[in-house]
Amino acid sequence: MSSSIRLILNGKSSDQPRLRKMVNRLRKQGIGVDVRVTWEGSDIEDFIYQASANGVERVIVGGGDGTVHGAANALMKLPEEYRPSLGIIPLGTANDFARAAGIPPSPTDAFAFAVREEAIPIDLGKIGDTWFINVVSGGFGASVTASTPPMLKRMLGGGAYSLVGAARILSFSPYSGRLRMPDFEDSADMVVIAIGNGRQAGGAQELTAKAYIDDGLLDVLVINDFRIRDVPRLLRQLEHLSPDNDLVRYFRTPWIELECETALPVTLDGEMREVKQGRFEIAQGAIDVVVPADSKMLKNRVETSVASDDAEEE
Repeated sequence: MSSSIRLILNGKSSDQPRLRKMVNRLRKQGIGVDVRVTWEGSDIEDFIYQASANGVERVIVGGGDGTVHGAANALMKLPEEYRPSLGIIPLGTANDFARAAGIPPSPTDAFAFAVREEAIPIDLGKIGDTWFINVVSGGFGASVTASTPPMLKRMLGGGAYSLVGAARILSFSPYSGRLRMPDFEDSADMVVIAIGNGRQAGGAQELTAKAYIDDGLLDVLVINDFRIRDVPRLLRQLEHLSPDNDLVRYFRTPWIELECETALPVTLDGEMREVKQGRFEIAQGAIDVVVPADSKMLKNRVETSVASDDAEEE
């Protein structure tokens, strides 16, 4: 259990009486827990910088995917030897990274887990000078995220994205562009592109379903333009992901370069931006994060478990 903890809560989600009681209980046990609440976007970077300067060993952030994104970027601005480990309390609408990683959904359970468990080195993706811990999704999915009213997201959670998506899909136009990866280059008319360090985005949609956060690779899903009559083939290809498919192509790569004819709307860990051209790459073992040792997104842990099972069978 860490003896030096900084708890940073997103101001929109900071009314957490049960967390307050847990903090008081830990303090009575002699565990130092300082609490900060963010009100502006830059606060999380300031608080993490202060935590590092104060010798804090672990930072625990409470919020949604955007809060986790901000924390990861703040940590990467620190020298490696001064980066605290990161714990996560899912307090947002979708909580895609936390959910896919297997972090407890209950705020109090997640807090207890983040306090007591060991942190594991995980990868981060990068485009330009921005880091991402989870998924960059572009095209149709990003358009849905951008056009979903905040009130609807609060009312329906992740289901709001599906509702808005169903209303928009018939009027969506693909984005034309060019993809470059090691040993691959081709043009594409993209309905969806997802570049994942993690697996899911947009409210529990597994876009890069084979991704691991500790394998030194990005997973890339591209869904090309299709017609209604192509839907059965598209569904089959979604079940059998491969770089050799025509409608649904799936790659695993250390980097990918993207060029689009027009600016492509993307969500980067849930944060909206536009990309016309850019290089996405991976940094292996960039930060230490508290995730379950048996998380499905840990390749090394999964492989060790499988190897042990095989040995027992023999």
